[in-house]
Amino acid sequence: MVNAPPSFFASSLPARRLPRTFCATVSPPSQRPPPRRRASLGMSTIKEGLSSLVEVVVEVPKWSFVKRSQNGIIDFVSPLPCLFNYGSVPIIPAPDGDPLDAIILGKRLPLGHQGIVRVKGIIKFTDAGLVDNKLICTQRKSGNCSGDSGPEISEDLSVFDLLVLHSFFNVYAVGKNWLNIVQGKQNGPTSYGGYEIYK
Repeated sequence: MVNAPPSFFASSLPARRLPRTFCATVSPPSQRPPPRRRASLGMSTIKEGLSSLVEVVVEVPKWSFVKRSQNGIIDFVSPLPCLFNYGSVPIIPAPDGDPLDAIILGKRLPLGHQGIVRVKGIIKFTDAGLVDNKLICTQRKSGNCSGDSGPEISEDLSVFDLLVLHSFFNVYAVGKNWLNIVQGKQNGPTSYGGYEIYK
């Protein structure tokens, strides 16, 4: 028996119409729209007030002594507890490639918590010569940081909050500088440059 080309069998089979529900028009690759990409918000966008609400992930709960890296490994254990919730904004990259750091004031949030907070300002920080600024954020007055319901009203920054932030990062800069020396990260200075509050 001589094997016939596939085209022979295809032409000899009876034509069947597919139901309408299975029919679809496929555009050529050149005419297809480009895939959607999730927008990455920049610091200038936040500062202009266009995106004052951001989603954060808590990495160091308030009063915790342990700071973990992105993969969950313990980065270091602090001799003093963290005076606020410390986390990051996944969609905004920092200059070092990691997600932008964020400080979330208010009540203690659990490790791994994800929620919407309001940006109130920024901590100006330099870590081993790299800009490592951190957003100053507040929770919603409703106590629900998830952003699912409730009024879009956030807690205000108090003079006490700013005093705590200022004091903490003055001490943190000294400790981080010594840690960088021990770990061999001496590409530049580590310093705290004050804070800026957005109007």
